Amino acid sequence: MRIERLRLRDLMRHADLDLELGPGLTVVRGPNESGKSTIQRAIEFAFFRKVTAAGQDVEALRRWGARGEVAPVVELDFVDDAGVAGHLVKMFAGAKGRAELRWGEDKLNDPSAIERRLAELTGIPNEKFFRSTAAVRHEELADLDRDETALRDRLQMSVSGAGRGIGAARKKLDDAVRKYTTEGSKNPGTLKIARERTAALETQLYEGESALARLEEERSALSRARDASAAAERQLESDRDHLAAAERAVALLARQQDAQARYERYRRATELRDEIAAKEASHPARVPLSALRASVERLRVAEKKISEYRAELADQPEVSGYDVGALPTPSWRRWAVVALVLATVGIVIAATGTVGPFGSVPGFVGLGIAGLGLLIGATALIQQRRSSDVRRQNVLREEQISRRLRGRSEIEQALRDTEARRDGELEVLELADVAAAESLLEAETAHVAAIDQLKAEQKGLLGEERPADDVARLRDAAAAAVEQARHALAGMGEIGAEPARSRERYEAAVRASQADRERAMHEMANAEGRVDANKVDAEAVAVVAEQLFEARQRLASAERRLRIVRTTLETLDAAEKATMRKAARFLEKRMAGDVARLTGGRYRRIRVDEAELTFSVFSPEVGDWVDVRALSQGTLDQFYLAARLGLVRQVTQDRRPPLVFDDPFLTFDDVRAREALHLLRETAAELQVIYLTTSDRYDDVADRVVVLPAPTERDTQAPDEASVGPA
Repeated sequence: MRIERLRLRDLMRHADLDLELGPGLTVVRGPNESGKSTIQRAIEFAFFRKVTAAGQDVEALRRWGARGEVAPVVELDFVDDAGVAGHLVKMFAGAKGRAELRWGEDKLNDPSAIERRLAELTGIPNEKFFRSTAAVRHEELADLDRDETALRDRLQMSVSGAGRGIGAARKKLDDAVRKYTTEGSKNPGTLKIARERTAALETQLYEGESALARLEEERSALSRARDASAAAERQLESDRDHLAAAERAVALLARQQDAQARYERYRRATELRDEIAAKEASHPARVPLSALRASVERLRVAEKKISEYRAELADQPEVSGYDVGALPTPSWRRWAVVALVLATVGIVIAATGTVGPFGSVPGFVGLGIAGLGLLIGATALIQQRRSSDVRRQNVLREEQISRRLRGRSEIEQALRDTEARRDGELEVLELADVAAAESLLEAETAHVAAIDQLKAEQKGLLGEERPADDVARLRDAAAAAVEQARHALAGMGEIGAEPARSRERYEAAVRASQADRERAMHEMANAEGRVDANKVDAEAVAVVAEQLFEARQRLASAERRLRIVRTTLETLDAAEKATMRKAARFLEKRMAGDVARLTGGRYRRIRVDEAELTFSVFSPEVGDWVDVRALSQGTLDQFYLAARLGLVRQVTQDRRPPLVFDDPFLTFDDVRAREALHLLRETAAELQVIYLTTSDRYDDVADRVVVLPAPTERDTQAPDEASVGPA
């Protein structure tokens, strides 16, 4: 099928667009927003969309800015593969939409009949399949799975030559299997209903037959339960009697233990009383401990002071050893007079140059005499200072001697007084020395501590108890009570020998006997209830057995039909796998040459997975097969272009639908894009190719070039400041 003319009215950007298309490769070129993608969408709607369809995508076809009553219209003139001309008109207006197809002598107005006829002419069943194979947008090269069921049906038909695919038959078989095998609670399948019915009847029959058998068993059980209840009652009475005896034995043992404890306490209290009395009568000291401790402390202080006084006296020198004579005072006065005279004479001689009867004397002699006088004056001054120092030392010496003589007397007197006080304390204590006093204090302290310890133990035994009777008499009374309880326990035999263990044993026996009695009574009541409640009807059980036989037959029939359906479905699966295997081999052979050409001979071997329709290629770098999705996006798009061309040839067979490409070579480099377009040019010898692009690099290989004008409208109004966001 080849489109010769395409006309669009009131469709998105195009108010009225009339395109004449070539028989081979037609390049429709135009800038962005010139409406190229709209042309592809219009061809898809013309072939596959019902004119009565509604929805957002149909509403979006309406020409921009047109009034609501304006409806989009697509017209195309075509020639089928046999050369018969046809004309198709579709107006998309919802319920008012209309369609008309004239083809040779035929004229169709029924939208459904038109859809079927177009599917026969193009070899493509629906829009999804068309977009998966023959219509490719620039972002959709790799999208091969839009309608996998239809694609598999077409491959089956193309390989087997059958008039229809297996998709519908497979769906019916799947529905049949689902009808039989559904396990849901709301809509259970036939098998589940039959199995549940059979299981319910089996349960009813089993319960009925079991009820008949239980009836006799329960009557026998009732008799046994009554006997067991009477025996449990007798055993319980016996165990209770033994438990009461054990309780009495435990009480006697408690009284014995209490009396034994009192005996031990009073016995020890008696011993402590005697020991305390003996120690109170044998104190080492004749004075109380507090008085003795104070006396010893005074003795310690006196002894310490005596030692200190004696040490001071030892440091003092003897009085007879002091030199009480004063030091001689140096004489200086006469030397001062001589110095004064000499200095005066020398000065006079030096000044006048003459001296008395001896005539004249040189002046320097006078200076010498004056110098000698000064020297003697200095000596007199030194002697004066030494005289002052000697007088001061004599005064200090006299004071020191006086003070030492006075201090020694005081220390000797204090020593005599302290020794007298010490001797007086020792005389009071009738002791020879301080060491004896220390020993006596230590002995008395230990003696008093022993008495306090005995009293503390006595208080611990008796506490605040102050028995009015003698503790020895209380001790004897407790011993008698111990013997009385011992004799009573001995008379109780085994229970008296181990009262606590006997009580535990008989308590457990009573609990066990009570449980046995309760179980026996419970079993008896249950047996009576089961006998009364067992209303089994033998005739009703027989009816259930007949119904179960019929249900099992129906279940076997349903399982047999399910096996037949599954066998048929498995056969179809095997046939489909064989078909897909054959189709995969066809694609591998068909794609190999195209891929080698598109990639410049880089890749030559292709492998197609017949189960998933995925592609692998032998990589020369890796030396192994790799998934094509691991390659670059451009190379991947080239593989999928070859795959689409192969699929179109495979599934359409003798049909020749037009191929529509919306610039799918954006990721190709120039060399591969040119090779891809040459490949499309060769394909256009068999199939019409409509190539939509913004580039003029393909014009020279096209049979026809259609140039779309750029949009001319502009927004000339300045933006309203109120509608502009904040700065």
